[in-house]
Amino acid sequence: MGIVGEMTPALEPGPAVGATIDRYRLDGVLGHGAMGVVYSAHDPALDRAVAVKVLHATASTPARLEAEAKALARLAHPNVVRVYDVGDYDGRTFVAMELVVGTTLRQWLRQAHPLDQVLAVIAQAGLGLAAAHRAGLVHRDFKPDNVLIADDGRVLVGDFGLARDVGPWPMEAPVSAVADGAAVGLTTTGTAVGTPAYMAPEQMLGSATPASDQFAYCVTAWEALFGARPFAGDTVAALLDNARAGRIVRPDQRGVPRAIELALRRGLAPTPAARFAAMPDLLRALAAPRRARRRPWALLAAVVAASVAVVALTRRPGAAVTSTCARSGAACSGRMRRPRST
Repeated sequence: MGIVGEMTPALEPGPAVGATIDRYRLDGVLGHGAMGVVYSAHDPALDRAVAVKVLHATASTPARLEAEAKALARLAHPNVVRVYDVGDYDGRTFVAMELVVGTTLRQWLRQAHPLDQVLAVIAQAGLGLAAAHRAGLVHRDFKPDNVLIADDGRVLVGDFGLARDVGPWPMEAPVSAVADGAAVGLTTTGTAVGTPAYMAPEQMLGSATPASDQFAYCVTAWEALFGARPFAGDTVAALLDNARAGRIVRPDQRGVPRAIELALRRGLAPTPAARFAAMPDLLRALAAPRRARRRPWALLAAVVAASVAVVALTRRPGAAVTSTCARSGAACSGRMRRPRST
């Protein structure tokens, strides 16, 4: 059995470290991906560190550059990596963006974390994805590798290099038609772009919408909570077959609340119409069990507060005043009179 979700095509070399792209000096390589190379860089105009992603030549076209520039300019949200600039370098698209010092969700999940902490992280990522949808964008490649957890605690959705407007686009070739025997982690360029392990059935067949982003989000959240993805399959064809049939594999050892599991199952429905109407509806469903768990503590706090209030009211006011004055070493005002006994 091969490793699914981790494979990429042969890497196309990017510009050399030390090169200058537009006004950005490339200081080091942060990572390679199927779509391009990400560098740490310096912006001398504003004297700040940035990240620069240079797309491979096969993924860069003038039309894509223009669409991406307009799309990314609409995104400004605390849970989205901020994009500063988009341009062209030697026939390749580059994107200059906020440099996030931290780790990816995939790396973060390699260590155990409390359930509430995992839920808080995926909730923040969901807010970023919802913001993209409000801006009229479909991410098309939401997965743990594209969720960043900064050292300062922020959770940000990044890598909108595959994003497209929600409006109609030409139908792309189905993944299943070109990669039937390929490992499902492959990100294919020039076909239905994305990572098949996280793609909704309709996206694998060539159609990406906010509902398909919701599906990818639920695959990611399921993986974060249960430690494995919901659908099995070593090839695109097998994965697509299981996703279309709704055959979800659920580990038994995780204590995930049933209400959260049901919400994720709805987001993983084979057809878009059976999922939530929008990301905010899904996020509310995922947050409800957390609020319910906090209610007993809130009730206990209210009871304790009421008890303290009752004790304070039943104590003799005069004794309290005398004690306070004695502790402070100051004379009490003559206007402060002891209440009459009844």
